[in-house]
Order: sequence, then structure tokens, then C-alpha cells
Amino acid sequence: MFKFVSPYFLFLIPIIILLFFKKLKKSGIRVPSIAPLKKLKLKSKKHLIGKFFIFLSLICMCLALARPQLIKENKIIKKDGIDIVIALDLSKSMLNNDFNPNRLEKAKELLNKFIDKRVNDRISLVVFGGDAYTKVPLTFDHNVIKNINTNLSVEDITSNNRTAIGMGIGISLNRLKNSEAKSKIIILMTDGENNSGEMSPIGASEIAKELGIKIYTIGIGAKELFVTVPFGHTKIKNNELDENLLKSIASTTGGEYFRASDEKEFQNIFDKIDSLEKSKLNDRNYYERKELYEPFLKLSLLFLLIGVFFEYKKYIRIP
Repeated sequence: MFKFVSPYFLFLIPIIILLFFKKLKKSGIRVPSIAPLKKLKLKSKKHLIGKFFIFLSLICMCLALARPQLIKENKIIKKDGIDIVIALDLSKSMLNNDFNPNRLEKAKELLNKFIDKRVNDRISLVVFGGDAYTKVPLTFDHNVIKNINTNLSVEDITSNNRTAIGMGIGISLNRLKNSEAKSKIIILMTDGENNSGEMSPIGASEIAKELGIKIYTIGIGAKELFVTVPFGHTKIKNNELDENLLKSIASTTGGEYFRASDEKEFQNIFDKIDSLEKSKLNDRNYYERKELYEPFLKLSLLFLLIGVFFEYKKYIRIP
């Protein structure tokens, strides 16, 4: 948007134009000496050059005094994001192929899609099996998290034949306890039951409650599993997952428990968490003003110098 801060100076322009053309009616010839009079006819306009540049100088000065500005509207966006810790089970049971190609690979794939949606949030990645540790601390660099997540394997945990859910929560709490974010959550993903670790899951969830940290728990695994029998395959009920524990953890902290028994449900879980935990964006308008008077001021001074030169040096007035 373009505007003049002091537009009343523009009213001087028609007055200057009126005076300039009124003055032009007076006759007069400017020459550097008497000799050129023989070559110069009365109809010559050379004597007006100085006046013309002084006229342009006054016009530019009026434009400069009117202070032209170019105004650009912008927005300041304040991001009030969420700190999220993803705690992922890397025990060997995550290699079960009731998901394509297996539970772990499907979890990693959906996690990356979820991370792409959380552009305003800091995210951390914690992995656990029989023990737990931080793979990536809280960061806005989501590409780093996605790259590391993509390359995860059960071999990243030495005690991958056990599951320490309490330790996974405990390490996640360490990542969030000093966070100043208004909203802090843990997404715990496992396909088993707690059978290892020095910290109990219930005790860890109580600490999370005191710290104001919500835990969303996701139980991974089909409700029925195919197992090999002497004459082929048969279905058995999946009893590996401790759903009661995961429900209790979520309930204690104000989160929710989700069961991912197939790929569609798994995808819907992340969509649901994404909708439940929305980052806040506050925007405020501000205006960027660029002053444009300087070019007009410079032109005014330049035209004035040229005009004075022609008016008082190049051509002189002969009465």
C-alpha cells in the first residue's frame, strides 16, 4: 500500500505550476555575452532551461515533504507448541508380522507421518526394551528424528527379549521434567507387558500426573495371532499385551489408551492424537513502512543545482 504521511504539501504543486506558467509570459533572453545575440532569435526557448529545472526541483521538494511511504502488512505468529516424547518398544516381539512387514516397521512409518504434522512442536525419541535410553532429545529438527526413527532396529537395545515399560516412561519423564511448554505429552507404544526394569509403570505414571504430563498409550498387536501347528496354521488369542496396565497409565495421567490391532486402526490412532493435542498459534498484525522521500529530495537538490547553473551562469538576462 502506498500513502503520503503529509499530503497537504501536495496542494503546493498546482500553485507552483500556476506561478511558473504565469511567469513564462514575460519575455527575456539569456545569453553568456552580447555576441550570441546575432545567432539567437527572440523565439528561442534556451533561456527557459534554468527555470524549468528549478520548477522540477520545487515539484520534487513538495513530493519529498509529503513523505511518500510504502506500507507492507505482515503477521507475527507466536507458536505455542507442545513438547512430545515418543517412547517406542524395541523388544523382539515387535518383529511379529501381523502388520506389514512387521509391527516395528509399521510403527516407524506411521510415526514419521505423525511427526510431519507436528511442525510447531518439539519432539524427542526414547526407545526401550529391557532397559531404556534417549535416542533423540527434544528438538525442532524433525528431519533428524525421522532419519533416526527410520533406521531403528531391535538391535539398538541389548536386552531386547524383555520389556521395561516403567523405565520407558521414566526416561521420557526426564526429558520433560524441565520443559517450560504449557502442554507436555508422552506417546508410549508397546506390544507386550512390563517384565523388567527398576521403575514400576504405575509409579512412573503417578510422577507424570504430578508433573502435569499426559501419557497416551498405544497397544500394538492383532487380537488374534496365527501360529504354526503340525498340520498348518491356526489362530490363537493374543494375550501378550497387558491392556489393563496401559489403560491404567493413560487414565492416571489424563491421557487415553488406544488399541492398534490392524493398520487402519493404527493410522486412526495417530490422527486422533493429532486432533486432541493441537498447538496454539497466535498472530498479530504489524506494518512495515518504507520511506520513499529520499529519492525525491535528492532529485530536488540535483534539479536545483542544474537550474541555478543555467539561470545564473549559462544564460544571463538582458533587460
